[in-house]
Amino acid sequence: MLLLPALLIEVVFVFAPLGSSLYYSFHRVRFFQLQSWIGLENYLGIISDPGFLNALLVTASFSLVTLALTFGVGFALALFLNRDAATNVLMRTVVLVPYVVAMLVGSLLLKWLLSVDAGLVPLAGAWVGLDVPTILGDPDYAFAALIANGVWRDSAFAMVLLLAGLRSIPPSLIAAARMDGAGPMRILFEIVLPLLRPVMVITCARLLLHFANVLTFPLILTGGGPNSATETVALRIFRVGFEDYDLGRANAMAVVLTLFNIAAVAIMLFLFRKRGRGAHG
Repeated sequence: MLLLPALLIEVVFVFAPLGSSLYYSFHRVRFFQLQSWIGLENYLGIISDPGFLNALLVTASFSLVTLALTFGVGFALALFLNRDAATNVLMRTVVLVPYVVAMLVGSLLLKWLLSVDAGLVPLAGAWVGLDVPTILGDPDYAFAALIANGVWRDSAFAMVLLLAGLRSIPPSLIAAARMDGAGPMRILFEIVLPLLRPVMVITCARLLLHFANVLTFPLILTGGGPNSATETVALRIFRVGFEDYDLGRANAMAVVLTLFNIAAVAIMLFLFRKRGRGAHG
């Protein structure tokens, strides 16, 4: 009985939408009207669609690169702020500011900073005599800007989780290792990282799901351009569903994206578990 409210919430907000999405993916749905059963036609259509395949590649590349950089920056911040210093409270507050700012506002701010017409970055480059390229107009630079947007905002989230994990490690273990002559790197790899592994798994899984499904970053910052270089699957689903009004195909894409999420998290958990067994061995 105590679990029943939570289960009802899961059914209403998770399983029911997933079931309806799977149901609509086998139908032709145009302009919000359920028309006819077409079986696997939507799935065959998106598999043969170069735009969707490109979106899958962009999503995978963006998710993995941004995850690695975000986790690295967050872990470095957590190690730095885990020290006993008088300024740590202020510095933690400063680091958390980007995460507190809404994704829409942060993306609009970065877009304004990089704008070729009135952005501060091109203006500052011109002021010092540098020829700053059109960042959001070049495929490589625009993709890098998309990654930077994710790292800038979500490193604080990784820092909070990892810092909590670091705080849970008994200080006596670190002190004993130092008394035995262990250096900082040996303490990090033989004590801190093994004890931090559960928190690391949760952090990576949460970030991976966030980056694989994020819509605001590419929609606001780059619009998926130039030449679909930053069009993720989430953005393509949005356009097919709410601009082309082909909700049957959009739901099929959503189902594929869900399978992509499950596979990515399963692979990551497998790698963490394998690495953990290797360390124990």
